[in-house]
Amino acid sequence: MESLDRQEARALLLLQRLPGIADVGVGRLVGAFGSGRAALAAPDREVAAALGRGEPSGSGLAAARARGAREDEMFVARSLERSDEIGAAVVPFNSTSYPRAVLDLGDPPPVLFLRGRADLLDGPAAALVGSRRTTGYGRRVAARLAGALARSGAVVVSGMALGVDGEAHRGALEAGGPTVAVLGSGPDVAHPRSHARLFRSILETSLVVSEFAPGTPPLAHHFPRRNRIMAALARVVVVIEAAVRSGALITARHALDLGRDVLAVPGPIDAPTSAGANELIRDGAHPALGAEEILRALGLPLVSEETAGPALGTDAAMLWEVLSPAPADVDALARRTGLPARRALVALSTLEIEGWVVQSPGARFARSAARGA
Repeated sequence: MESLDRQEARALLLLQRLPGIADVGVGRLVGAFGSGRAALAAPDREVAAALGRGEPSGSGLAAARARGAREDEMFVARSLERSDEIGAAVVPFNSTSYPRAVLDLGDPPPVLFLRGRADLLDGPAAALVGSRRTTGYGRRVAARLAGALARSGAVVVSGMALGVDGEAHRGALEAGGPTVAVLGSGPDVAHPRSHARLFRSILETSLVVSEFAPGTPPLAHHFPRRNRIMAALARVVVVIEAAVRSGALITARHALDLGRDVLAVPGPIDAPTSAGANELIRDGAHPALGAEEILRALGLPLVSEETAGPALGTDAAMLWEVLSPAPADVDALARRTGLPARRALVALSTLEIEGWVVQSPGARFARSAARGA
């Protein structure tokens, strides 16, 4: 038998497919009837009244529900089956598992698809956003800021696009820290295709978030919607190299509407790629001259690369806590941390590369004496 959350997600996905409803309308229906399940079963007249449409004959709901019921049910069933296949949690917005920060939006997605470490949504998060057509300066700054934030215990949020987004995710991962990718496509669709390897790396150690059902392509109108989720998930939004019409500025506006802090990285005054970020600073955004300003807004101290241990909140940090000078095999370490053996091995390999652990014959790992064993 399906859990209540699963039943509710099914109902909300069906409601979303009614014409002209949108996320705000789904929210109204849940508010009026108490749940998506109750709204779906309600008489058409009551549904129309809850939506402020007057008589149901004018709403078209009865005809739409009758005409599309079977097709919609098949679509939702396929979406849920595919979610199970890829290991995505399907979380309705009236579930206790739904990220509270996203409910700050006026139109929170009725359902989120989460692949990976949902616990990252509870951590102090900074969204790093910027141009897809970034310069070497923008790529370098995004990677360095993301690495410093990850080492200091922050979660780096971005949209997995080309340019700043990709560098932010890579910078966090290379520092051994967590990152959250918010997609403008289904949770099983890596976009752009050149980021397929990055997508897999994020799934191995971090989290992918999408409001779109599995298989949904990356359509242009999805990305402004994705941006509002990034703004909601983060306590701080940092704009890096954004032109005047950049989508990153949409994320910044959402953040300001939500009461989040917005910082911007200054750039050359004659560089079109920095014009939007520079205008944010002119209009009152705090300049991000380094990771310290971002971490201060998050209430975290800066941990330098020279003194950092494995980034807090990561698989590597969990393993570091249970490692000792005495070698232990991967299965034993996985049991101590509760991590799957494959994830434990990935994190241990990262620790070994960075010099935190040493491996002895038989794939046994111990703390490195050089790193404070």
